[in-house]
Order: sequence, then C-alpha cells, then structure tokens
Amino acid sequence: MRRRVLTPHRGLSTGIGYYFSGMEEVRTQVNVTVRGIPDDLIGKPPFLGAHSIGGLVLHIGEAEWFWMQMVVSGHGLTEEDKKAPYWDVLEDVDRVARKGYTTEFCLQEIEKIRNLTRDKLFSFNDKDLERIITFERKGETTEYSLRWILHRLIDHEAQHKGQILMLKRLMAL
Repeated sequence: MRRRVLTPHRGLSTGIGYYFSGMEEVRTQVNVTVRGIPDDLIGKPPFLGAHSIGGLVLHIGEAEWFWMQMVVSGHGLTEEDKKAPYWDVLEDVDRVARKGYTTEFCLQEIEKIRNLTRDKLFSFNDKDLERIITFERKGETTEYSLRWILHRLIDHEAQHKGQILMLKRLMAL
C-alpha cells in the first residue's frame, strides 16, 4: 500500500518545517519533470514569445532568492547579484541557450538557492510565521507575513511546474 504524508522537515520548527516540506515536495516534482531534458533543448523556447524550460527553472530560483534573501533577510540587491544566472532571466529569453546552460546547471542553481532558504529558515520558529515583514519596492511599501511568503513560494513553483509540463508536451519531450 502506498502512503502519502507530509511531515515537518527535521530540525525546523513544526509549522515552518511543514511549509519547507511542501516546498521540497514541489521541488522534487520539478526535478523529475526537468531532469532528462536534452541540453540542446533546455534553452530553446518552443514557440515565439515563450520562455525556455531552463529559463523557467532559473526563474523559480530567482523568485525564491528574491523573497528569502531580499524580503525576509533584508539583503539589498547588488551589482554582483545582478550577474547571477537566474537574475532577470525571463527578461533575456535567449540567455540559457546563449550561455550554454545545461539542464543539470539549471537544477544545481535552484538547489543552491534552496540551501540558502533552508539555512535561513533554521533561524526562525513558528511564532515568526505571523511576524510582519515590511518591504519597499519601486516606492511602494507592502507588508507580508513569513507564512504568506512560504505559501507564495510553494504556489509559484507549482504554477511554473505546470507551465514546464505544458511546454514539454508542446516540444514532444
């Protein structure tokens, strides 16, 4: 009999651990979906105006890095940060192909970001889930709870996983 349960990630507080386990479940699904895509196709958009699968994978990492490093941790974006393979990747549709990024490279980049996220979450406890984080962007201030941010990261990655699956079908992969 198969059993599907979600348990909190070991070492994290219970509530944060459940969110992180949810993030890891979706990440596993992304890895299974993307692994095995030939390197010559990972950076190729399937039609004009589409993003490449590699670009979407790196964008998943970019969003997680933005939320966890900039919003949650308060890191200010530097010129060095902007040189990261994932930064603004969807604005440069040809970057993955032009730079010769492989499928494995894209997956390793988002794994590095996930490790930063996990390390950051070890510094929080469940009371921090409701803590309000204020972030200003483009002159507009918004308040977020850590709970909302973690939920948003799960939702964002799951949505792009569906997009990647659709692109794979269009590319007959």
